[in-house]
Amino acid sequence: MTHAVAIVPAFDRADTIGATVTALRTVPDVLDVIVVDDGSRDRTAAAAAAAGARVIELARNRGKAAAVAAGVAASGAPDVYLLIDADLGSSAALAADLLQPVALGEADMTIAIFGGAESPSGFGLVKAFAARVLRSETGLELAEPLSGQRAVRGPLMRSLQLAPGFGLEIGLTLDAADRGARISEVEIGFSHRQTGRDFSGFAHRARIGRHVYLAVVARTGWPKAVYSLAASLLGSVISAARGVPVRDRGQQLGGVARQSWQRARQLLFPRSLRDRQSWRPLRRRRARGP
Repeated sequence: MTHAVAIVPAFDRADTIGATVTALRTVPDVLDVIVVDDGSRDRTAAAAAAAGARVIELARNRGKAAAVAAGVAASGAPDVYLLIDADLGSSAALAADLLQPVALGEADMTIAIFGGAESPSGFGLVKAFAARVLRSETGLELAEPLSGQRAVRGPLMRSLQLAPGFGLEIGLTLDAADRGARISEVEIGFSHRQTGRDFSGFAHRARIGRHVYLAVVARTGWPKAVYSLAASLLGSVISAARGVPVRDRGQQLGGVARQSWQRARQLLFPRSLRDRQSWRPLRRRRARGP
């Protein structure tokens, strides 16, 4: 029998965490559900505990990777880890399909592709950048390179150094591939909360983008990261030209180019002092070598 542990990082998800935990507890081979409350301001921890999860509460919001690391540290040594977002609700029961290939020894890491209309949206340039980096560095062609729903073989997961924040997923994939891990995608009908297209939604995407970019820089170096970002920018502009009448392309492409460059600037040049400080450990680690 496979011993699997589900780790659910959660921040202000009191409305969905109970249903997510309840669903995960029905998944065969999942013997423990660990919810890491990442400094929530609502009743996330209480809702998770009421649904039957083991809850770890962090005193302050430390980011997704730190929450996952806390869960791994508290899990013992399971055969497989399930990494699941807190907003999947009842659809988390479908994680059995994600777990099975790893439990059967057919893969070392599986990544969920959201089926149908619920495919994660809103990443745009960041998703294209992540896909390009993985293709050039590992040869992997992934449809959802930033998907947070994963199953990972236990010894592999415990051997990886997690990239900070939302760089978690791209870092996991790059590091696992570097170790020769077998990585595959599984289409699953998960559903989750979509990121809005308001100011807070765009700010959230920008934060994800910075974390992804910095995780890539830490693993490939500045030149490759900048080249991949530039190529992704060009790809966005070219894609926008398809289906646009020739007479309108100048205006259309100009707008796309400006928007893409603004997003790239958010990745390359974070404005806040806190973000600038977060670069320093990466620089020092790279200077010292592996």
